[in-house]
Amino acid sequence: MSKQIVYARGPVANAEGRTVLNPRFFDKPVEGATKVFIDGALPKIARAYEAAGVPVADIADMRALPSKAKAKEPTDPAPPATPPAEGSSSNSH
Repeated sequence: MSKQIVYARGPVANAEGRTVLNPRFFDKPVEGATKVFIDGALPKIARAYEAAGVPVADIADMRALPSKAKAKEPTDPAPPATPPAEGSSSNSH
């Protein structure tokens, strides 16, 4: 399973399914990380992950994970209920 880490100082779009961490608190690479996205110039973090063999990319290259993408809301409302056919009656006498 993929364990992607994002280092950013603020909110991150498309972060669903990833761990977002504040770079201010970095002390060592996250164990089991498979890819790291970095927002801004964070050379200490980049070097640490690259030394561990983990790919590092700029946050601008990050896209929503396919399995975590939100389902689109239907644009067409449900069709209206069909009125009863002429001559039929739901009233019993």
